Amino acid sequence: MRRFKAVFTPIVLTLGTATFLCLLWQFDPPRVWDRLVAFGWGFAVLLPFQILDHMLNACGWKLSFPPAAAGRAGFWDLVRVRIAGDGVNYLTPSGNIAGEFVRPGMLKCDLPDEVKIASVFLAKVAQAVGQALFVIFGLGYVLVGRRYAFQGRQAAWGAAAMLAILGAVALGVWVFASEPPAWVGRRWPRAVEKGASVRALLRHCLARHPWRLAGSTLFFMLGYGWGAAEIWIIARLMGLPMGAQTALAVEFLSNLVDAMAFMVPAKIGTQEAGKAAIFKGLGMPPDLGFTLGIIRHVREISWAGLGLAFYAAHQRRRPGLRS
Repeated sequence: MRRFKAVFTPIVLTLGTATFLCLLWQFDPPRVWDRLVAFGWGFAVLLPFQILDHMLNACGWKLSFPPAAAGRAGFWDLVRVRIAGDGVNYLTPSGNIAGEFVRPGMLKCDLPDEVKIASVFLAKVAQAVGQALFVIFGLGYVLVGRRYAFQGRQAAWGAAAMLAILGAVALGVWVFASEPPAWVGRRWPRAVEKGASVRALLRHCLARHPWRLAGSTLFFMLGYGWGAAEIWIIARLMGLPMGAQTALAVEFLSNLVDAMAFMVPAKIGTQEAGKAAIFKGLGMPPDLGFTLGIIRHVREISWAGLGLAFYAAHQRRRPGLRS
């Protein structure tokens, strides 16, 4: 795996950077820069706007705890850890997985480790399902409303990709919650033993509290939907008249691009190229989509930096790392 990352990551970063630079050259760097300068103070509005998204995601995570344990997990602590984990996910080439490993250890509540780990796993499942459903419903919305210049094959591939994600999530939950085969126990006895309590808790939550998982999925879907409000605000601050329905269509398709390019760290190149293609398909100037992608990228990097700062502060407080 390390060897694969050592080869794969530089290739992806190079391709993403080359894509960004080619599009920047095509859309005229001085004109793009003038638009970013004109946006200026808009960042003061945009940057704090993201906190509601993290709050919605924290609500989704809170519902992933068993009812008896949910009250012991502080809401703002969940928000803090969500920001930290998202920052690690965003800036590392881990397929949005690395941040999940830091979340349990950062929680300040005195819950057992197995409860924290199970909640993180269930929240990740709910988030993946929420994004897949959000995109599938969104594809139906843009196709029925004929808002995007989709070809039939493109729409089919997009829907198939989201259905594949749903299938992979369902399979992953079933495999993780089930008792491992005997050969797995012989090969990794300590891992199987340590994971027994987590698997039992997952089975309990899935069997006894399915509505909590459904509620968690809904909150994550609302978090993705909140991105449409951000798109609308950015467009308005850029002087681009955009209706709520168009903003929703942009966000639906943006999530499709993000889901299919999940291995690209920091969305290098994919954010701007995706927005340019989406704007063109919706009948809007692609260069404005490219600029909007840069603005959103600045917001994402800013919050990812804050998340890494939270994680670094937590690491410094660990007794074993103090000088």
